[in-house]
Amino acid sequence: MSNRDSFSRRQFLQRCTTGLGSFALIPAPLRSKHSLLESDSPVLGRVLFDNVQTYEQPDLNGAKASIRNFNEVLQLSQPIKGALLNGHNAIWFVTPQNEFIQSTSIQIVQNQLNIVQENVLKSGRLAEVTVPFTDAWPADKQGSRAHQIFFYGSLHWIYGLGKDAENKIFYLVIEDRWNETYYVDATHMSIIEDEELDPIAPVDDLKQKKIIVDTTRQMLFSYQDERLVMACGVSTGQFNNGTNLSTPPGEYFINYKRPSRHMVHSDKVGINDSELYGVPWVSYFTDSGIAFHGTYWHNDYTHPRSHGCVNMPIQAAKWLYLWSDPIIAPRAKKHTSRYGTTVEVI
Repeated sequence: MSNRDSFSRRQFLQRCTTGLGSFALIPAPLRSKHSLLESDSPVLGRVLFDNVQTYEQPDLNGAKASIRNFNEVLQLSQPIKGALLNGHNAIWFVTPQNEFIQSTSIQIVQNQLNIVQENVLKSGRLAEVTVPFTDAWPADKQGSRAHQIFFYGSLHWIYGLGKDAENKIFYLVIEDRWNETYYVDATHMSIIEDEELDPIAPVDDLKQKKIIVDTTRQMLFSYQDERLVMACGVSTGQFNNGTNLSTPPGEYFINYKRPSRHMVHSDKVGINDSELYGVPWVSYFTDSGIAFHGTYWHNDYTHPRSHGCVNMPIQAAKWLYLWSDPIIAPRAKKHTSRYGTTVEVI
């Protein structure tokens, strides 16, 4: 991942070990190289890759305008229809400079700052990043790791609080794969309350709900009582350099859920998809780890892009997570079950 810094040992954070209402002392205030756009624009977009070309018209064959780079945050118009990209995506945005940028290179974001909650217990609270991106500073004392960047819409478990010499408050994040610890600006994360995770339209009979993934059309359809209740574009698995990463056809059921997962891919297929922190709203449906989940590293739905999983827009993945069985308790880190909503991949 780009934009990482290393720190001297004295700059690393002390790990938080205290409970409710207490803080770990951060020896020195943290300063980021990144700045977030302050704007009342109705649409903000984070550039997903380096060297993204903009155009004078919404057409890849038109005159080139400028180059935009990873993590630039742009004010954008409402989406417009332009020339197709790869035969499947005609959505473009316009910048204030009247330049056109293809939507597949943009993550639509907000820049929402939050009131800090100090009632963070050691049992953990789930929190969502609500700004385009935020720095995650290592909390180990050895000075052995560079900092990470957490992105808009990603989910993380927080277990404590830290405060620097200027009384700025940070949340202590413990990521779920290797238990690495990080401090994140608390105003950049929103703690998810239990009622926000209430199940959607629960049923007594699992046969009342079904999910169909159409890999040809790259669409997902959710049915309840044989009535379509949700449909969205998705990105399923792809063939990459002779490797078959496609989502396997068949009938399955959702058997494992976790609201947040640190995913690692050794078979990298995208520019920025090998190390993914805080992947949100994960609903597994095969024993090999294929799942529905939210996606913050690309915006190329209706086109195969994944390692086999079903990539979804974050809000659609959240809806599916709350609508489908098994139901998971609001503060549970994960839940397995032999009984869940049927999934058919065709």
